[in-house]
Amino acid sequence: MKRREIQTIPATTNETLLRVFGTVMPMGLLLVRSPGYFFTSQWESRQTPPPDIDTFITAETDDVARVGETLVFVHRWRGKDFDPTAFARAKVFLSKVTRGVREAGYRAEPFDPLSPQLSLPRLAVEAGLGNLSPYGLLVHPRFGPRLILTGLKTDYPLQISSRRPEAGGCTDCMVCVRKCPQNPMATGQVDMAVCKSCTRCLTVCPVGS
Repeated sequence: MKRREIQTIPATTNETLLRVFGTVMPMGLLLVRSPGYFFTSQWESRQTPPPDIDTFITAETDDVARVGETLVFVHRWRGKDFDPTAFARAKVFLSKVTRGVREAGYRAEPFDPLSPQLSLPRLAVEAGLGNLSPYGLLVHPRFGPRLILTGLKTDYPLQISSRRPEAGGCTDCMVCVRKCPQNPMATGQVDMAVCKSCTRCLTVCPVGS
């Protein structure tokens, strides 16, 4: 089936509201599903990682690649349904690795999943971590779109070892568009304010399932 590019209408262009909405939803789900990990993650985010930063990155991410001075990190879901613990793990990791890199004497500018300064999915494609879905989401060859991305602009000399297949990602099957309740196949657009906690476009993707 021929791909149809879908226009995504942001829920808001206000950076503050975007961060509040994008953080409260997954953290609220985490509090309901795993209150113990919710409070543990708050404590973990304030801890400094082990001195071996390369080993820490390898252990705490599912894939990583570099574009210029920016490292892009992949944090996969632990299931097919939306995984709020992945969001929490990603934020804890980014906080700890930023401190570790700075304490090692290198520059570190973190980009969390909601950073408006750059498009992490597009940067991930440039880094060779997959390609984009019709909605502009990264589709990783192994994990599909069920993942969280973070980034770090740094001069830290990480020795990167790829953990992904040579190629792959979105296959243009369009199942995500056909299954979307907003019927973007007909309208050509998706309103992110309507999406809220709906993740059907992610859960139905056959890549990495």
